[in-house]
Amino acid sequence: MISGKERRLRRVMGADARTLLVAVDHALTTGGAGGLSRMSTVLGAVVAGGADGIVVHRGSAATSMPVQRDTAMIVHLSGNTRLSPGGELKTRVCDPETALTLGADLVSVHVTFGGGHQEDRAALADLGKVAASCDRLGLPLLVMTYVAGAGESPAERGAAVIHAGRAVAELGADIVKVAHPGAEHLDELVASIEVPVVLAGGEAAGGWEEYVTAAKDAIGHGVAGLCVGRRVFGSPDPAAAVAELRAVVHGAAGVGTRSAGAGGHPQR
Repeated sequence: MISGKERRLRRVMGADARTLLVAVDHALTTGGAGGLSRMSTVLGAVVAGGADGIVVHRGSAATSMPVQRDTAMIVHLSGNTRLSPGGELKTRVCDPETALTLGADLVSVHVTFGGGHQEDRAALADLGKVAASCDRLGLPLLVMTYVAGAGESPAERGAAVIHAGRAVAELGADIVKVAHPGAEHLDELVASIEVPVVLAGGEAAGGWEEYVTAAKDAIGHGVAGLCVGRRVFGSPDPAAAVAELRAVVHGAAGVGTRSAGAGGHPQR
């Protein structure tokens, strides 16, 4: 029998077992700055560009996510804002059941390691509860990891990134998002985690071509895909940025933006 998780995972994982995800959950953390002032416009462009999935908070899921069947909706369950200290430490702001009623294909959780022994234990305990609910509901779970103070040397940082990814996989993640561990650690990353691993886009400080080159290298090492935010919604042309990254992840077949259908909802 095919499980609900398997069916929903197929919404974001292509036949090549790869995926391009775009995260716009930053609106809770930073507000509408950096390209997120008009969420409906951004989401329409991301769908038109051919993203496999979009990470949104419940508000945008309910009001701004286009009704279509090409791009999966991933409802983010974690949040905090830069209005308070320690904004990198997230708390639960939604639950899998609510996400399911909104039409979510997947849910996602953010786990920060290195925030303190109490904070780390609380985050892991909450992840265990979310994973149990997702198993019961048949909802795939994407877990985004971040390691505060990951280490001084590239070797220490790479090891910490891999450990964080493995930890959340052990607790039930179906897809794991990690920071780039460094080119020399990509093979170990892929070998250490048996569920699909996607790389975060990171701060949009480096140039676009530099990022695309690094993404191609990561895909060549067996990484399952990308989960990109600022490099897309901060772009002058988010749809074109998504289309180019889709070509990196999935190859040249089927590359190109989708046309807008009736009501402004992008469709194939």
